[in-house]
Amino acid sequence: MPTTCRFYYEDSHRRSPKRECRLIQRSPASKPWHDRLCSKCPVPEILETNPCANLALEAEVISRWRLFPRVSVFAVCTVKLDQIRDATGCREGCAQFQTLL
Repeated sequence: MPTTCRFYYEDSHRRSPKRECRLIQRSPASKPWHDRLCSKCPVPEILETNPCANLALEAEVISRWRLFPRVSVFAVCTVKLDQIRDATGCREGCAQFQTLL
């Protein structure tokens, strides 16, 4: 299970455990999420390699031909208001980089 992702939520104190991805839950166009998608999700790697406070992420579950669902991530710099094509490559070289507190 993805314990390193800040968007993963699990409540196991109830009779039926609840697992969800709160990042994907915000996307109304997303296909249904299940915890097996976490093993290949790019979000934990993006958050680890790019700890910028100005990074905004959106994600949704997509699938081609109704097979092979995967997580698609959309990243935006909130200062430049520009899409980041490779969010793992956006690092401290940027003038707007601010570390998370």
